[in-house]
Amino acid sequence: MHTKLAKLLVSGAALVLLGAGCTAAAPATGPDGGFFKSVDGGTKWEFRGKVLTTAAAPVTMNALDINVLATDPKDSKSMWAGTTASGIFYSYDGGESWQQAKNFAPAELSLTSSIVNGIAVDPENKCLVYATITAPNAKSYLIRTNDCSRSWGVLYTFNELKDQQLRSIAINPTNPKQLLLGDTAGDIFRSNNAGGSWETVTRFEGNPVRNIVIHPNGQAVFVGTSRGGLKMSYDAGTTWGAADLKMYRGADEVYTIALDAAKGTGLLLGTKYGILRSDDLGKTWMALELLTGPQETQILSIAVNPKNSNKIYYGTPKGFYRTDDGGKTWATKRIPTTRIAKTIWVDVQKVGAADVESVWFGTWRAAK
Repeated sequence: MHTKLAKLLVSGAALVLLGAGCTAAAPATGPDGGFFKSVDGGTKWEFRGKVLTTAAAPVTMNALDINVLATDPKDSKSMWAGTTASGIFYSYDGGESWQQAKNFAPAELSLTSSIVNGIAVDPENKCLVYATITAPNAKSYLIRTNDCSRSWGVLYTFNELKDQQLRSIAINPTNPKQLLLGDTAGDIFRSNNAGGSWETVTRFEGNPVRNIVIHPNGQAVFVGTSRGGLKMSYDAGTTWGAADLKMYRGADEVYTIALDAAKGTGLLLGTKYGILRSDDLGKTWMALELLTGPQETQILSIAVNPKNSNKIYYGTPKGFYRTDDGGKTWATKRIPTTRIAKTIWVDVQKVGAADVESVWFGTWRAAK
């Protein structure tokens, strides 16, 4: 396997971000880190970070920064969180309680103090989970559990690359044995046997991979890069092209990608320019009008209601925003933390005859 990687991005969350914390001040007492949940569109928030432990004193995630959140595609109560310095946490009760993934051999990984860059849950087996981590020794690993975190094993180790990282891991929803893996050199690797072997399918030289998203059709793949914009493949990663975003200055910095499940062919990008939207799987684009002007902030997180394309949430270094009309108007929402809403997730469940929306965000602090 090709092991060329770019220089480590100096940031606990593997993103170099420039903004300050959220404008909404945290309460004088109470949690500041971890997860928060709202069931009224972001007006009221509740902390969701209780950690199950045998210790006498209560343990919570209130001091943790969340780098990534992944859920089981078929069971939204199964949640996996990656932190910037405390490894992996998981919940099987919809975030009401969490457990921390324990250390495992080799001891040098120190999983409970590692940076977690990416997590992916197998759509056919909720107990099969992959993660990319950077250990305290600065080495990068791809790890896997196939027993719901009772044990973990190292799937691949980058022994000789002490200052470089694996970044994003994605599973093909139509072929779960096919994995795509991205690194900070801009390399994309593919495995067709659940990580047993790998091939380099493309290299975006000098453009670190930030995220990989595979469409439910299993063929369309979207890769957000630093400095290289959005890369796209329509044949599961065999051939590649780039989105034409030249008219949007700053769109070469892609921070996040969100699929619009309700529309099916919809896609939103969070960039240095702002939010860009495509309704045809990346072939054409338009910019949403935001409360902030183009290039005035960084769109670090986006989530779309999976049953209503008009309901969109996004987070920046200074705020949290919501629209109910597809971006025609926006409302600023206060969040109960001094940190940034770096990860947003919207879940909709049927309760009786009604669809009930839950909005989650994970907190994160920019590197000083």
